[in-house]
Amino acid sequence: GTGSSGVYARAISLQLRNVELPEEYRESVSEKQSATEDITLAKNQRSQETTKAATLLLAAREEARKINDTAVNEAAVMLTEAALRAQEITFTFAAEARVYARVKADLNLTDEGLLSYVANRMYETAGAVRVSAGEPARLSWKEEL
Repeated sequence: GTGSSGVYARAISLQLRNVELPEEYRESVSEKQSATEDITLAKNQRSQETTKAATLLLAAREEARKINDTAVNEAAVMLTEAALRAQEITFTFAAEARVYARVKADLNLTDEGLLSYVANRMYETAGAVRVSAGEPARLSWKEEL
């Protein structure tokens, strides 16, 4: 329409051609995209490093568990072996004590007489034995037998 103050037009659609953005605006958009990509990359790298660290931690814990299990097992084996050895020694000494008690009773020996008997048996089985004894050691208990 026209009017006293000028020409008016109504535009329903416009098509822009050869629109060029200012260089500063393009650089700013490019820098923003680059920064966004850098942030995404950093987040991904952080996630990867966190996963690696968690994996290493799990592996270290598993290795520590294995070492502990081995130590516990070895300790249990050693304790069992020691207990069996203690039983063996106790059994052996008990058997020897019974033998010496029977010898003492059968031969009607005193404690000193039993010691002489044991010493004589030791000399008998040892072969050539040299004994050096000084005073006041007694080599014979003959009178007490």
